[in-house]
Amino acid sequence: MKLEDKPAEPQYREALISMTALAFIEEHALLRPDQLEDAKISLQALFLRTSGEETMLRKLIDILKTTKQIHQSFASISSVLSGITRGVQTVDGKVAAYKQALATMTLSAEENAAFVGPFLSFSQALLQKMESFDDNIHQYVELKETEARYASIHRIAIDARERLKQRLAGVLGSQTRSEVENRIRQNVVSSFDYSEAESNLQFARRDTRNKAEEILEQLEDIRAMCQMAKNPSMREKNEDSPDISVTVSSHSVTPAGKKTKTKVEYDDVFDLFATALLAHPRLLQLKDIVLELFKLYQHSYGMFGLDCNNLNKAIETMFDNSEAYFEAKEEDMDVRTKREKLKMIEGLIPFLEHTAAVFMEDAVLSYGRFSRKISDIISEKRAPWAHVAMDLLRSKVQAEADLSTRL
Repeated sequence: MKLEDKPAEPQYREALISMTALAFIEEHALLRPDQLEDAKISLQALFLRTSGEETMLRKLIDILKTTKQIHQSFASISSVLSGITRGVQTVDGKVAAYKQALATMTLSAEENAAFVGPFLSFSQALLQKMESFDDNIHQYVELKETEARYASIHRIAIDARERLKQRLAGVLGSQTRSEVENRIRQNVVSSFDYSEAESNLQFARRDTRNKAEEILEQLEDIRAMCQMAKNPSMREKNEDSPDISVTVSSHSVTPAGKKTKTKVEYDDVFDLFATALLAHPRLLQLKDIVLELFKLYQHSYGMFGLDCNNLNKAIETMFDNSEAYFEAKEEDMDVRTKREKLKMIEGLIPFLEHTAAVFMEDAVLSYGRFSRKISDIISEKRAPWAHVAMDLLRSKVQAEADLSTRL
């Protein structure tokens, strides 16, 4: 039996499910710290605590306003932006901690050359790419908001021009008494020109398209680097890389004809570290923080990819009703937070119930197949947890990152 076909150990299958749920709960603060600590003891405790929180929130939900799709759109976009920034800040903090750890050691030239120096350069370069990605995502949303405004103005201009034509073609508009009146009528129609609105919209779409292409290139660079911080046996082949796109217009156009870039080779920092530990045992002092960075790097890339895909859906909704979208920015944050928390819990409970049954049934599946099955379950379109599927996938990425970076 091939290694990759070997049935996954029960503890790995249970860990994947419970760590996914715990990451989801911790990310969205669905339980108090003491409840979360209790929930970490077992999956059953997790289910009971979450159910109790749901019951309490149901009493509050009666006084909240009805959720509108456009409000969810703004909340999703806001969540993506804050999540990416928070992720980059976390990486920045961990890299700073790595530097502090190095400052407490007197390293030999051999130790520095074997791993410490290359990894520090690698980490600083990756952090810079992530910071640039964060800036570009914020700029991209601003550009999309501008495009949405111009798209709305353009639609209004077209509708107004059409209404004017119809009005002038009616009884009063058609009863011209002289050549002068007829000339005025023609001038009114021809002078009502929406070309400026159309031009502004075209320029806005061009700007968002350029920014989207830049973001996709950055994501590919980050992906290539994060692969080097991953156990080689678990790295993706090119055909297995996730499908990530950025919407560049209100008609869901994905950037095409991307410029071919020279492929950059990055240091295989995972392999360098494993080799360096054997040759330089003193580097074991860095093991915990290095493995944490390995996990954090691939976790961050996975989150960035999910964020881009989630951003697409929210932006499409924004274009459906841009006026309501901008109004949603002013909605009371406390109301929105309570409403969203309940909806998340309403999705998490049936997910836990379902995956608990799957855990018992699929004991012969390899870890990879079991992991893909969990992803497929999360992504089921008509599932009771479909509305939190993207967040559950984000949490699964975090759980996978933890499990896959253990030496």
